[in-house]
Amino acid sequence: MKKTLLITVDFPPGIGGVSTYLKELCARLPKEKIVVLAPKSSGSDEFDNGQSYRIYRKKFFSTSPLIWPKWLHLFLIVREIIKREGIQQILVGQILPIGSVALFFKWVLKIPFVLSTHAMDIIMLKNYRRKTWLARRIIKHARKIITVSEFTFQALLRLGADKQKLSIITPATNIYSEPAPDKQTEIRKRYGLEGKKILLTIGRLVKRKGHLEVLKSLPEILEKYPNLAYLVGSDGPEKQSLKEYVEKFNLGNYVFFTGEIRKEELPSFYRIADIFIMPTLELDDGDVEGFGIVYLEANAFAKPVIASKSGGTANAVIDNKTGLLVNPLNPGEIALAVRKLLDDQNLSAKLGKQGQERVFHNFTWEKQSDLLINALS
Repeated sequence: MKKTLLITVDFPPGIGGVSTYLKELCARLPKEKIVVLAPKSSGSDEFDNGQSYRIYRKKFFSTSPLIWPKWLHLFLIVREIIKREGIQQILVGQILPIGSVALFFKWVLKIPFVLSTHAMDIIMLKNYRRKTWLARRIIKHARKIITVSEFTFQALLRLGADKQKLSIITPATNIYSEPAPDKQTEIRKRYGLEGKKILLTIGRLVKRKGHLEVLKSLPEILEKYPNLAYLVGSDGPEKQSLKEYVEKFNLGNYVFFTGEIRKEELPSFYRIADIFIMPTLELDDGDVEGFGIVYLEANAFAKPVIASKSGGTANAVIDNKTGLLVNPLNPGEIALAVRKLLDDQNLSAKLGKQGQERVFHNFTWEKQSDLLINALS
């Protein structure tokens, strides 16, 4: 593996799928071969001290009105790190603006770069002609391109990517093997869940995740299962509007907002759930789910999942094998899927078990990091 500088705007302690993806892969690369450049944030010093590889924290974007583009001084930062660390290639965490920096150093210093793409960074380009033009040039000159799903793979082909340069390295999970205290009884008491069937969603409270679509389906589900509880994990900008919907339609006895779930409690939330549900949407601005690691996490605990027929979720969930795929804009279809799994416990157990076996066999960070090492060699 060539000595590599990962430049990314998404990295822990920041939360989100991209941050987790990059963190888990970096942790399994040879420590002397990977260097990270990421923005400084609250808690970053504590996180960095716990890692075996070198992390630089710098301010990426200028606040001066006299400097344009805002990330121009990033060139100087990267040049210094390349010289100090003996960097042989750059790993681009986001195609824009980081890809522009990498392209510059390929032209000036002949340093190759590898792209790591996810979903929003490429799908939302369609709304910007200039950005699309620049992204096409970056894609053309990348040595290799890594992406997270067949959906994003096809999007890259439409942007002119050479198929021979492309490889899919999906997210993974080891959550089932990490030590964690058993909090199931405590969580059940906290939300009054004894004797209830439990739906669970864990995902940032943004429109794309489909929380509102689940709420719309609840009245039909409750007709048959009045003992249902819906746990909404995490936090985000849509929290207030979701709470207002719950109040307006008298769902307060059935819906519980947990806030951000602590890492040590996360396995227990998965264990108490009967079904994991997250019917993600493809928004008008192009925002879409690129993969969905939470589906794998739920499957890892042998839970059946309900996801949507959009974006990259088809790589994370196999319809009628590890879960059910639905039209997220059809509350009746969502309700039907939930009732189907609650009605047929044998089917529910079968999908959960098959999902668990698939995760154990195909989606470990150790296996994915081996693929990344190969791509960076």
